[in-house]
Amino acid sequence: MGRIYLTFVIALLMPVARGQVSMEERLKQHVYALADDSLMGREAGSEYARKAADYIVAQWKEIGLKPLVGDSYFRPFQNNRYQNLAAVVEGNDPLFKDEYIVVGAHYDHLGKGVDNKGKSVIYNGADDNASGVATLIELGRLLQERQFDLKRSVVLIAFDAEELGLYGSNEFASNPPFPTENIKLMLSIDMVGWYKKSGYVKFEGLATFKNGKQYLLDEKLIPAGLNIKTHNFERSLFTGTDTKGFAENKIPTMAVTTGLKSPYHKPEDMAHLIDYEGMASIAEYLANLIQAISQDNTFEASGKIAPKHKAAERLFVLGAAVNIGSNYHHYTAGALNGKSASAFGVGLNGQFNLKFLGIRPEVYYDYIAARYPLGKITTHAITVPLNLLLQAQAQSIGGMAVFAGPYYSYKFKGQQGSASLDFDHIFNREEAGLNWGLELRVFNLRMGFTHRNALTNFTREKNADDAHIRNKTSFFSLGYVF
Repeated sequence: MGRIYLTFVIALLMPVARGQVSMEERLKQHVYALADDSLMGREAGSEYARKAADYIVAQWKEIGLKPLVGDSYFRPFQNNRYQNLAAVVEGNDPLFKDEYIVVGAHYDHLGKGVDNKGKSVIYNGADDNASGVATLIELGRLLQERQFDLKRSVVLIAFDAEELGLYGSNEFASNPPFPTENIKLMLSIDMVGWYKKSGYVKFEGLATFKNGKQYLLDEKLIPAGLNIKTHNFERSLFTGTDTKGFAENKIPTMAVTTGLKSPYHKPEDMAHLIDYEGMASIAEYLANLIQAISQDNTFEASGKIAPKHKAAERLFVLGAAVNIGSNYHHYTAGALNGKSASAFGVGLNGQFNLKFLGIRPEVYYDYIAARYPLGKITTHAITVPLNLLLQAQAQSIGGMAVFAGPYYSYKFKGQQGSASLDFDHIFNREEAGLNWGLELRVFNLRMGFTHRNALTNFTREKNADDAHIRNKTSFFSLGYVF
């Protein structure tokens, strides 16, 4: 470990001079330095993340990149606990140099942990995301060499605290040092070190700007042998990258990755497993692509945004949900209740968002049952809940909410065994009550628990024990926001 740490120190103090080694070798140096045990997994806010930041800045200085603002590359936030790093390659066209293409890669990772045997382990994060940062550094070198060919300016950002919830990218997207509308495109380079295993480098988001496919698949821009895979939008429900804050500000975004083939968030994500030849081709392609976009006077946003980025920005959203659970009959007098049976529902909902509050009207088809010795009672109903939500937004994947409100249910059909229920004399068709619960949101996916408690009687008359019957229903819910 001492020899490896010495290698890191030498790399920090004596950056590689241009022309001495190939890009592939420089990429390897960067990944080995950033994913070394001596940096203890680069946990955000730690001294080791600060050492990683110093390494990145040393490389930028050697390349000749200018700080984005003033004379410092460092952009601290959250009371100096974390720090983004920002450099710029200035464009040369007086009409377009104040428009920006932002390219980012997060440099933090998970730090240390304990495995299932109680042994201390380091999450070095070679692919996640030393590979992205290494590519960002060498992309800066290529663009600096081509500076006189750029019309728009290119901002390079190494984001901090991505693993904690996209904090660094959200901070910059919310507080850029120039008007937000001047950012014409944002690219996030996140995990690009396993090209050979994946068989492609994936670009997600080409539909967020006009003529995206023409740019991405222009053969003049693609290095020989590089396989490009494209998607109109980012699609993963369970992973996020630094595009999110920019997309929510209506900025076109693309996520660049070779996927999750590497040992994602595992100690085995090590530098010797990285495909440096593939990374070099990806860096060259990114430089070609960014140069072409910077030179295109007609480049503009499409106005489209990935569905996974929409929910947080909209005042009103539509969704669908499926409920699966059970119901039993509660007796208003006596010590016993009825036995439970299955219940399920499917429906649509809308939601008005007012920061921490939400108002959600819903409509469901419900199947509700309860067990009886003379035959299971089942009802089919249309149910309309109206919930008030208290919601907390998590920047990384979604958020959580608690909710409560009234509901109304109309039973259009019912049976006990094979006999129809008598809604004219014995049972009530209409039901009202309260429901409450909680939910988690992962991007556009909702998961939660709902309990409904009827306040009106299912039976018109009391039974021999002087008791009415009321429904009590519990559901596990799975929903999606469009």
